[in-house]
Amino acid sequence: MRSTLWSCALMAGFSLAQGDIAALLASQDDLSTLLELVGLVDGLADTLSAASNITIVAPTNQAFANVPRDIPEGVAIELRNDTTAIAALLANHVFKGSYPSDVITDIPTFAQTLLDDSYISPNQPYSNFTGGAYNGLVKNGADVCVLSGELTISTVTEADVKLGEGITIHKIDTVLSFGAPLQLFTYRSGYLAFNAAVEAAQLGIDVGLTGADTPGLNISDYTIFVPTNEAFESIGSVLESADLQTLQEVLKYHIIPNNVIFSPSLGNVTVPSLQGTNLTFTVLPDGSAWVNQARITYPNTILYNGIAHVIDSVLAPGDFDRASLEPSTPASERLAFPNATFVEDLPFSSVAFSGDTMTYATTPVLLETVAAVATSTANPTSINATATTSTGLPQFTGAASTLFPAAAMVFLAAIGTAASIM
Repeated sequence: MRSTLWSCALMAGFSLAQGDIAALLASQDDLSTLLELVGLVDGLADTLSAASNITIVAPTNQAFANVPRDIPEGVAIELRNDTTAIAALLANHVFKGSYPSDVITDIPTFAQTLLDDSYISPNQPYSNFTGGAYNGLVKNGADVCVLSGELTISTVTEADVKLGEGITIHKIDTVLSFGAPLQLFTYRSGYLAFNAAVEAAQLGIDVGLTGADTPGLNISDYTIFVPTNEAFESIGSVLESADLQTLQEVLKYHIIPNNVIFSPSLGNVTVPSLQGTNLTFTVLPDGSAWVNQARITYPNTILYNGIAHVIDSVLAPGDFDRASLEPSTPASERLAFPNATFVEDLPFSSVAFSGDTMTYATTPVLLETVAAVATSTANPTSINATATTSTGLPQFTGAASTLFPAAAMVFLAAIGTAASIM
């Protein structure tokens, strides 16, 4: 099977091999663990060597050693016994596109990787984005950093190791993490009011992966806004009297389906919500980003199948006039529900993933930065296509676009499954 797939890959138009990635990794003493893991995925070294226009972020030996051994990928690294987990982990470290360090700025660039929904494991979800999971690239002072799931920040320790003209390699000090399901993220982050509201609402949408027997339509490529606990308590009186349909409508208004929107892509635009009514975005000259009357306080959390932005106020379905925004008003007074009053004990308390032992004790300062692109004039009034950061960076094209379908098949040959990307 492998030989047939490899022959098909060559016929599909691979560029000639630009170098030997196995030899390059072998020449780097601090990448020996990565070399061994690459060798476990049948055909991967040859496929990457033949690639054009990709960026590999390469964890050092110490980075792999630091992965907790009580999580599936940690077990796979330790025992070398789960080809699916290893292949998914490595795919998440290969960006589609060329990202040398000198084009990465303090405005995050979010780019897709080889990790797609063809990697399936009973132990955990890996990714369910169309075209590949997202990770971020950003400057933090003098450092180049990579942002991934579970609030993980990896720092580049050695940049711009080249393999031919088409492959850029950055060494990193921390292995990238997979995005968590929405409700696992909210549980670990302490956004328990939102977590419980989603449980109580019975949306019929599998945003939390609360169990194999939980009914719901799986969705991907969505953007969601997560109000803080204080935001829910500020309208507690409204929630006390809300029926199930009202709660469902409110929560659906916090979801943008089929549209991945990171904060640097925001402007003065309107976007339709899952509920049907438009959401109104505003980016002020100071770079602060707003959705209706709510400020985005913590942006760009990469989930298993979507992107989450934390906001300081609960949104109410209905048209919003941008001119009415009062950014200097405290969140407790910027209420979308007239006459709402504070109630500490909310009418829903059952949360998904209760008992999970991992928590995010602190939020890294780098991730608290909204990093929207400041604007002083109105942008176009609506966006309907998937929005991602536009930076002018070179993107994967040409020979690389023929790589990825074949690469996926080569990855999956090791586990007896063939699938294509895009």
